[in-house]
Amino acid sequence: MATRPWLKVLAFVLVIVGSAMFFINAEALLNGDAVECDGSQMRPGQWCTSFSGGGSLSYDDEKKNEARGELVGYFGVGLGTLGIGLFVRHGIAARRSSR
Repeated sequence: MATRPWLKVLAFVLVIVGSAMFFINAEALLNGDAVECDGSQMRPGQWCTSFSGGGSLSYDDEKKNEARGELVGYFGVGLGTLGIGLFVRHGIAARRSSR
């Protein structure tokens, strides 16, 4: 059984992309149900004003953004795990073919 070098590349890409997705959205994953605006916790009815972006978002909009970030972060964990699994599979296949 020949090893597949593209499998190693795919695994590497999945681990890198999954890690990036996790770390970019880590705040949304780790802060639980809290909704924050520039590090300050928001309450229903409040607005978050961004001077760099020039816009403002309501509490509900920020909550939706955090939920989306949380989903993307968990998806990144899944991709990274899949990449690690492919690395393990590639290692097992390489070891078996060398016997």
